[in-house]
Amino acid sequence: AQGAWGVRPARPPSRAAPRAVDVARMTGLTLPLFQTCICDVDDGAQRQTGNRPHVVGQSFDSPLEIRVPMYAPKVRGFRSYSSAPDQPLLGVPIREGSLWHLSAQDRFEPVHFSLYVNGFAFCTSDGLEASVSLSPFSLVRNCRFQSGECSKLKSFKVSLLDPDPCCYFAIRSNCEREADEERSDWVLGLSHTILLITDSILPPCSVTCDPVPGVPRTSRRLMAGHLIHRDDGNTISVLYCELSAHCEASARFSLYENECCDAVVAEVHITEASVCCDVVGINCSCFVVDSHHFASQTPSERKLWLRALSNVKVKIQNRAPNPSDEEMEHYRTSIREHIDALKATLEPRIVNDALLARCPKTIFPSVVDTRVEVEEKEGGAGLQDDAPPKSKPCIGAHVSL
Repeated sequence: AQGAWGVRPARPPSRAAPRAVDVARMTGLTLPLFQTCICDVDDGAQRQTGNRPHVVGQSFDSPLEIRVPMYAPKVRGFRSYSSAPDQPLLGVPIREGSLWHLSAQDRFEPVHFSLYVNGFAFCTSDGLEASVSLSPFSLVRNCRFQSGECSKLKSFKVSLLDPDPCCYFAIRSNCEREADEERSDWVLGLSHTILLITDSILPPCSVTCDPVPGVPRTSRRLMAGHLIHRDDGNTISVLYCELSAHCEASARFSLYENECCDAVVAEVHITEASVCCDVVGINCSCFVVDSHHFASQTPSERKLWLRALSNVKVKIQNRAPNPSDEEMEHYRTSIREHIDALKATLEPRIVNDALLARCPKTIFPSVVDTRVEVEEKEGGAGLQDDAPPKSKPCIGAHVSL
């Protein structure tokens, strides 16, 4: 897992958001032209706790106090946020300039574009304004059109949800090199804004490969940490996710309320047919596990999650035996090295307050505790040989039953 992300802009003083109009009409979200662009293939280019020993007397006749770290989460439960694009923009613009906006079939019009810490706004020459708030799952990509006047412009698109809807903007210049550079500046600025929003709702880097003491369920942990989960089109949640080593023909990817791992929110079973892939975008930190969309704190952390998931899938596909305790420790040592390298590249936090509005917690389907079933089967309590098995929730595209 290599790579780092740039310094993010500080959150400026609050100011009233620009007047918004019908964003769908101004951005042209329903235009069929959006199916005719080609995205560029080179998008990827772009407390201490201080537990010091306390000396009790010079003669050391009293025992030293040994403090064991407590796995107490800062927040009980989990937090959900709105990812709707109509949230008010915060502060003053961090960058402004002139762009061309796709407003009709094969027609761009000049607009004044303003980038904020949580979204962007633009206004046309006749005074119409639109504002769009971004989310951790927004994407920005270079693109080009195959024909017409639009093909002569250096274009890029901002996707609010993958794959649609999109807003298309472009740079017009007599010098192609200058147009490319200006487009890169805008695209990088937008991608850093998305990462800033992501960082604002996630706790500090919490990636680990060590099990939680006293929680047997985490004994086969390979990797765990906070991720953002896309619950639906307008809601996202910050969950503590854990990838366990494979057992027989599947591996468990668990979603907990917090790092205590005492409350399971959802569970995805990784099989040889599971889909684990990244989402293409400039400085994108999103990835997909079956039907679940996640966003990590940085693109480098995303690479680490996907590498761990890929390794687990390969072992399942090759029918590898269940790893021994010695092998588990070897896997963790390797992952720990990558985690240490990842933490060394992190920049200091700039924003301490969430840049998205809080909303009621998402209600996930209840998860059956399989340990209870095992105990009931072993004890024979209320189970007959011909009794139908208890149903388990189908979470994701592939679930082992």
